[in-house]
Amino acid sequence: MKTVRKCLLTICAAVTAVCAGAALADADEHVRLVTLVQDADYAPFMTAEESGPAGIYAEIIKEADKRLPGYTIELTSAPWTRAKFLVQSGKVNGLIGTYHKPIRRPWIRHFSTPMATETIYVYCREGVAQDHWEYPKDYAGLLFSNNAGFSTPGAEFFKMVLNGKIQLIEEQTTDANLRLLQIGRADCYVQQQEAVELSIQSNNFDKIKPIREVHTETAHIGYSQHWSAEDGDTFIADMDSVLKQMTADGTIRKIIMNWTDGTI
Repeated sequence: MKTVRKCLLTICAAVTAVCAGAALADADEHVRLVTLVQDADYAPFMTAEESGPAGIYAEIIKEADKRLPGYTIELTSAPWTRAKFLVQSGKVNGLIGTYHKPIRRPWIRHFSTPMATETIYVYCREGVAQDHWEYPKDYAGLLFSNNAGFSTPGAEFFKMVLNGKIQLIEEQTTDANLRLLQIGRADCYVQQQEAVELSIQSNNFDKIKPIREVHTETAHIGYSQHWSAEDGDTFIADMDSVLKQMTADGTIRKIIMNWTDGTI
């Protein structure tokens, strides 16, 4: 009798374990993995630390992840050119921090609700430009530097580059591009104000001056055209809703203020 009872208990335990395992597997199936990538060197908005992706947009994504039950967001970082390739080729679902550029980036099928608005300035080495100049037409003949793959300078700027009216060289990072101005190997650079000011301060660049604000840009998550509507639209709608909530309740503003000491 004891032997029979022991066998029954063993069978029940095995069945329970199988059922529990099945329940966990079923739960895992309902937690969908979403892969996103950001720039690795665009402080304070996007950067990489030993612990992983960091910066304003990484903090926004991490907070959004907490508010999105049923999803797990995997965020990685890479040089911007590489990050764009990963999204363009469909290797990840979305690109963090892209401006709204549907013509330049047709491989993005949906731009999210804005995460933030960036103020873009033109910076030049001393004595090169005047603050009353109209951008970009009055900058014809100058040599600009730019972050590789960035569309920050704007469509009219790139038309002038294409027509040979502005010369352009590119480096991977804000620090590297500003160093070209500092040593006189480039004339001007167009970038987000806070990113430039942080670089100038940390590198003690003393020959670079802000000339004028040229425009503002909203930053988004850009979702890959390879992520089908059937697979991605529910998450995209849920994320847009959460980003709107985080804007309305002040969460995004608080994150930005924490990363910039309240300067933007």
